[in-house]
Amino acid sequence: MTKTEELMTENAMAAQEIIARNAKEVDRERRFPRENITALGRCRVLGLLVPVEHGGAGGGLAEMSRALEQLAQACPSTAMVVLMHFCGTAVIAAKGSAKLKQALLPAIARGEHLTTLAFSEPGSGGHFYFPVSQARPNGHGFFLNANKSFVTSAGEADSYVVSTRAVNAKTPQESALFLVDKRAEGLEVLGRFEGLGLAGNASAPMRLHNVAVDAEHRLGEEGSGFETMLEVVLPHFQIGAASVSLGIAAAAFQMATTHVSARKYEHAAGAALAEIPRVQFLEAEMVLELRSARAYLAETIRRAVSGDPEAMLDVIGIKARAAEASLAVVSRAMTLGGGAAYASPGGLERIFRDAQAASVMAPTTDVLKDFLGKAALGLPLL
Repeated sequence: MTKTEELMTENAMAAQEIIARNAKEVDRERRFPRENITALGRCRVLGLLVPVEHGGAGGGLAEMSRALEQLAQACPSTAMVVLMHFCGTAVIAAKGSAKLKQALLPAIARGEHLTTLAFSEPGSGGHFYFPVSQARPNGHGFFLNANKSFVTSAGEADSYVVSTRAVNAKTPQESALFLVDKRAEGLEVLGRFEGLGLAGNASAPMRLHNVAVDAEHRLGEEGSGFETMLEVVLPHFQIGAASVSLGIAAAAFQMATTHVSARKYEHAAGAALAEIPRVQFLEAEMVLELRSARAYLAETIRRAVSGDPEAMLDVIGIKARAAEASLAVVSRAMTLGGGAAYASPGGLERIFRDAQAASVMAPTTDVLKDFLGKAALGLPLL
């Protein structure tokens, strides 16, 4: 068994024994799943994408996808925290200086450091890859001033991968990425969102006011942020978000299937809901949604890993497809669950709320379909 396969086994145990147990409380109390993250750190899941030479598992997109789907089946809030951590880790591993990698990647591999992305801004909307804020030079580094709108793990992460326009940027594409420590002076969390679902991922706006960062904390060359977003962030985020959506859908499917198999009518000689043709039809629709979306996800990963020139279209499309499949499955699961699904907090109704986030999480399903439509017509995407 490889190190990555061992990690997946440990991940399954952590999800089963700790994360699933905490899911209801995380949602009900709207609290950050610190115990879950600590457990994942102990079994080294947080270091899944850290290269082997820095003590990590050296995993890639396929391993990340499996881990996130499994986590999402147990607790979608935890899965989203880990997804954003994976995205930040991938940027550090790909674009960090040798000194920065040596300082952070071993700690991430040991589960002692949680990172995340701080990209979205009020002025960028669903186009998180076009920051409005702009970095300023300060002699030995940079000053960052920015208002970030949706930051997962805000106030909880140990570091933030922050995007701004490059110092002399003339277009939105000329951006830069910086690693900002949670203790940086001028970094402030501005309250918490009370969202419909994913209540425990500590999503909140943040403000950076004259935050000073050293030149070595810039991730990549000046003006290369947009390229890094396309080449590193987008594949990890899109495939990861799709995996979370499918994990949510799989959890809803399992809950609904268990319910209709166990629920019996005393007035009908103990007949189960599962014997009703309409129930069987809805089950079949859920199976088709899950299997088709999962097949598309597997094909997207295969193309991305192989360097297929058509991979970017699938990377763009997979989040939208998985989000819609998840909504379709969860909606049917709620129908099959009946009154019990709506009246029992922490079960199907929690999964239903969590599933809604994917379609409005930037880049939104509408934005992604706009890109795909332009591509199909041979038009420029941006």
